[in-house]
Amino acid sequence: MKSKARSKASRVTPAASSWVPNPAVSGRDAYLIVDAQSGRELAADRADELRYPASLTKMMTIYLAFSALDSGQLSLGDSLPVSVNALNAPPTKMGMTPGGTVNVRDAVMALVTRSANDAAVLLAEGMAGSEEAFARAMTQKARQLGMSSTVFRNASGLPNREQVTTARDLTKLANALLRDYPHYYGIFSVQSYAYRNRTLTNHNRMLGNYDGADGLKTGYTNASGFNLVMSAVRDNRRLIGVVMGGDSASQRDRQMAALMDRGFAIAQSMQLSAWTAQRRPPSARYTAAQFDPGASFAEAYRPPATASKVDATTQQKPTVTPKYAGFVAPAPAAPATVRATAAVPAANDTPTLGSWVIQVGSFNDPQAAQLALARATSQLPSSVKSASAMVDEVQMANRTFHRARLGNLSQDQAIDGCKQLEKKKIYCSALQITAWNTPSAR
Repeated sequence: MKSKARSKASRVTPAASSWVPNPAVSGRDAYLIVDAQSGRELAADRADELRYPASLTKMMTIYLAFSALDSGQLSLGDSLPVSVNALNAPPTKMGMTPGGTVNVRDAVMALVTRSANDAAVLLAEGMAGSEEAFARAMTQKARQLGMSSTVFRNASGLPNREQVTTARDLTKLANALLRDYPHYYGIFSVQSYAYRNRTLTNHNRMLGNYDGADGLKTGYTNASGFNLVMSAVRDNRRLIGVVMGGDSASQRDRQMAALMDRGFAIAQSMQLSAWTAQRRPPSARYTAAQFDPGASFAEAYRPPATASKVDATTQQKPTVTPKYAGFVAPAPAAPATVRATAAVPAANDTPTLGSWVIQVGSFNDPQAAQLALARATSQLPSSVKSASAMVDEVQMANRTFHRARLGNLSQDQAIDGCKQLEKKKIYCSALQITAWNTPSAR
């Protein structure tokens, strides 16, 4: 036993052993979902409390790289020298040659996909001479973007107790990337990038696994937990979501999926304005296609109204096949066939105050759905104790899913109840049922 203890102790790095938490950062869990067009807040919890950004920091590094490219300070083909600082940056890394060079294109794409810390140092030194000077420029730009609570001390997000931000500030940064650099935003959807006979794989697993997702960035350190900023477009509406402090990457992604589902449902019920894609500014020198000529960016640049391709043989939009247990991408526009295992209103009933539900998951196994429902029911706040529990079957893409739901709720009950459940680590979506499908209505 003693030898094991000594072995563990020997693996503690100097940085880890000297880490002193910032007392202003009181916790890890926080989230915010906003409508990108209006800025309307759709779901939030501790969105203004300080948190460690981890590699979400690189969104600002990328923002300033975009600015340098359009101003002419940098060109995509510029070769930047590999410094000792870049070479010695802790993992994750793209891999650099001592005394060699890396061009700007590869460095930016390594940030987007691999979240490479050595690439962050390389770009910082290339733009500002030193990473310290670059961090000052990052903080200055943050103030200009209205990120009043954010301080940067490095370009990568590696642990620094003074490097802090908030979920709200990060939505502002994501929106700035969409607004100021629409001609480059498409690179955030690249899932892998070839670099020197290696494949740099994007850490953002929501790409391709959440319907409508097209960026932005993940982050993780021991102190921050698992972070994610993402954006997605559905039904001509774009949402920006921030989740900070997840217990694992998969738990964080499930939480984000549930929150985004809720946000899209609320945006639809509020009839928020459609997303208006920004035009390419006159200052633009490149396009996303010039970052990765092997990728297809047609969908990223197409206006949201026509963003989804239609299969010419079936006349149906493709749907995303989710890979995470616990959530399912929303059903396609065509009504799903539902077999309810609990009473629901008649098909011709008009939605009323009780037309909202809390969905706590969608599962392949009906027993898993029942267990999830039982767990959620046991943790319900008193305001929604009257909710009716149900599990219904939905046929989607030739598969059967079992949705665990708490029904007969008002909008306020559903949203508040879901928020309270999430505080107990039970992630859910508040959804309005605009039409009930019963066996007689098939």
